[in-house]
Amino acid sequence: MMYSVIILGSMISAMAIYITWVGVFSLQNTVLQKNSKIAQDLADTCAESALMVIWNNMNASGTTTRSNLFGGSCFYQINVLTGENREIFATGVVGGVTRKTKVLIDQVNLKVNVFSWREVADF
Repeated sequence: MMYSVIILGSMISAMAIYITWVGVFSLQNTVLQKNSKIAQDLADTCAESALMVIWNNMNASGTTTRSNLFGGSCFYQINVLTGENREIFATGVVGGVTRKTKVLIDQVNLKVNVFSWREVADF
């Protein structure tokens, strides 16, 4: 009788530890997913800011950083290529999670024409 109580208690304790572990892991995964989404939104927001800079000055180039945005930051780099071609590298960072967007532009005179907008692993 006493052995069965000990065995039953051990099983219940093991189940409780397992359920607690699964709960903590799920919470960490949820936070990472949230940070990943916010980081991508920040990268896209910075890319849009760079497009506005190009709209206002078609010869614009260089790097700009934005901090304290929804608990993270973002930065973009505008590169002037040949003719009217431009590329924008935008990066969003939140809680150690980094996401990147690359935008290619083939026209800046009269209008800014984006012909490629992609999330990328690296530039």
